[in-house]
Amino acid sequence: MPTVRLPDGSTFDLPSPSRVADCVVRDTGTAPKRRGTPIAALLDGKVVGLDAMLPAEGTAAVEPLFAGDPRALGVMRHSAAHVMARAVMRLFEGVELAFGPTVGEGFYYDMRASRPITDDDLPAIEAEMRRIIAADEVFERVEVPRDEAVAIVRDLVQPLKVEHIQTGLAEHPTLSFYRQGEFVDLCRGPHVPSPGCIGAFKLTNIAGAYWKGDANNAQLQRLYGTAWFTQEDLDAHLAALEEARRRDHRVLGKQLDLFTTSPLVGSGLVLWMPRGATLRATLESFVREELAARGYEPVYTPHIGKVDLYKISGHYPYYADSQFKPIVMADDEQYLLKPMNCPHHTLIYKARPRSYRELPLRLAEFGTV
Repeated sequence: MPTVRLPDGSTFDLPSPSRVADCVVRDTGTAPKRRGTPIAALLDGKVVGLDAMLPAEGTAAVEPLFAGDPRALGVMRHSAAHVMARAVMRLFEGVELAFGPTVGEGFYYDMRASRPITDDDLPAIEAEMRRIIAADEVFERVEVPRDEAVAIVRDLVQPLKVEHIQTGLAEHPTLSFYRQGEFVDLCRGPHVPSPGCIGAFKLTNIAGAYWKGDANNAQLQRLYGTAWFTQEDLDAHLAALEEARRRDHRVLGKQLDLFTTSPLVGSGLVLWMPRGATLRATLESFVREELAARGYEPVYTPHIGKVDLYKISGHYPYYADSQFKPIVMADDEQYLLKPMNCPHHTLIYKARPRSYRELPLRLAEFGTV
């Protein structure tokens, strides 16, 4: 049988099998009533749902997590993604679900429906989510053999889930679903006990996505949202997003005629306009003055170098997957766009004998690759 150790150091035994919920409901002083009911827990340092199984033997460290604890935010947001998917299933026909994880300070769910979902649909989806939250039907975890899981998602007419089980989960003999009322979804969890644990939320935007991130696969829609424990926290987050949009350099750059971009040049590659170039030169002059005041000397190095240099520095092949491929010259010499300035600067240092009296040697160069 497992021995449970709570944060206050107290321990007790439970029969096997037992779930995390079986121990966190035992109020030993670690869960004052003013904190309410736990919505998740730490099991040996890992965030889990209350439905997680305790190990059959040995000692398990369990810490209840309550609403308001940042460590439980991810669980709540994951549950909000499921509530959103359920709301969409109620409002639209032919909905096929893909994946619905947490991301950053929110969540999303990739899906497709019989017609495109638009921003105008978000208020109706939010309203349906509120009805689901008010009903507060529990999240019930069900584990089934893999073959049975395939049959379940086929009955649910979820072809993307069928494909995922057959390809991405082929090595898993047992799979888990979460049931909430009429809504059943393939999911490993964790979730809060019920939607009533979800605080303030907002659906923020819709974007395009591809099944499993592959442009050769089916095109989907990605519905984004965010969820917080309190309305105050949500309002602060939305205000921060609005301020970020107001200060978005991509928008300001075009409005102020500072720079432009072109798909013929490439994503993220900026073409500086005269006004932007003047601003950039002014900033560079300021930085040069500050560097000189701190003892830095300017240097210039080539934009490319032999692969051998970056092998010595360790940049290649360490960054090989995120670099442009080597340029092969007529003599079969290979060159790379430099990943950093420092390998070249070490050669400047090595260009002549140095005395310790010259140290520290401060070299500065603007990155222009």
